[in-house]
Amino acid sequence: MSAAIESAQEFLRADELDGWLLRDYLGANPILWNVLGRKAENITRPCWLFIPPDGRPTVLAHDVDTGRMAELWSELGEEVADVSGYSSRDQMVGLLDSLLANRHRVAMEYSPDGALPRVGRVDAGSIELVRGLGVEVVGSGDVLQYATERWNEAQLATHRDAARKLTRIATDAFEFVQENINWKITEHDLAEFIRGRYDRVGLVADDGPVAAVDAHSSDPHYEPRPDAAAVIRRRSWLLIDLWARQKGDPDAMYADITWTAYLGSDPSTEQRSAFDAVIAGRDAAVELIRKKMAAGEPVQGWEPDRAARDLIEKAGYGGQFVHRLGHSLGRTVHSNAVNLDDWETHDTRTLSPGLGVTVEPGIYVGDFGVRSEIDLYIGETGPEITTDPQTEIYLIDV
Repeated sequence: MSAAIESAQEFLRADELDGWLLRDYLGANPILWNVLGRKAENITRPCWLFIPPDGRPTVLAHDVDTGRMAELWSELGEEVADVSGYSSRDQMVGLLDSLLANRHRVAMEYSPDGALPRVGRVDAGSIELVRGLGVEVVGSGDVLQYATERWNEAQLATHRDAARKLTRIATDAFEFVQENINWKITEHDLAEFIRGRYDRVGLVADDGPVAAVDAHSSDPHYEPRPDAAAVIRRRSWLLIDLWARQKGDPDAMYADITWTAYLGSDPSTEQRSAFDAVIAGRDAAVELIRKKMAAGEPVQGWEPDRAARDLIEKAGYGGQFVHRLGHSLGRTVHSNAVNLDDWETHDTRTLSPGLGVTVEPGIYVGDFGVRSEIDLYIGETGPEITTDPQTEIYLIDV
């Protein structure tokens, strides 16, 4: 049986849940395939996976898809799950009814009021169907992160490697700017330089990086394009956001960092003030996690966001902190576990041991933006900062 299924069953027993019911149709719920470790190709009808607290899981698939599902089971090991085929909708509903008989409370990819988009993967009609069978449906946010998002030691090692290399690349990028300032290099030139460094050291990313000057740095997801990139000049404010993981390893974990720099020796009073507020908010969030875990208290995702946001609001920048504090980090740069968020959502999932997250408060005032991003690994006794935290504005001597 897959490690994810075993972990899910461990969680179900501890949380006194009667099962985890996953449903996918045309790729709407990738969590189902994350649990199994690989996606079966060309599954054209609704597919269900039911994981009980004990015993073998069951897959329900349409008869036209069972052949491809059987191929997947043979690769994963036939002991992973039982496969049942259905033809008509009535047959599908009947099989579901049998699976859920005497089950009172099951988890699904459902989020009340759509509060957690990463959890709410199953359509309302399917939730209604299951409830109509006499079953209470609860959100699967905590079980899915426990089963599919925790890092093992080898994965943590891949993250550490990527984090170390990204920090070196950030320094290289600032040195590249310093050495080439007279050649009117652009934000896009700098992004290309960073991508080249990724390739050289064996890293890869699906997109990015961000290289943003002055007002562009006030757009949190700015992407420099060849035809519209700004020239990097003396006395510019520069923000770079880099994320990548080891090339060629589908199980490697991302690292994700953001640094800010000034081209010269005299950043403005406002730039220094905003930078100091960001750093203070970042560190307050980490300290909250550290203190609560040291006391043996659970930490929910909204709490560190609130700690950072309260401090930034007191500094006068509440209206300029326009996004959540941080996001889940894993095989994808924005992964499916808990986010640090009391702004875009109110994330009540727990920061459990084995998870990775970013901490990245930002202040965006229009003429410039500041963001400082570090990565945390949640260990058994507390958070570990796995990336070098920026403490001062990086001054590029030009």
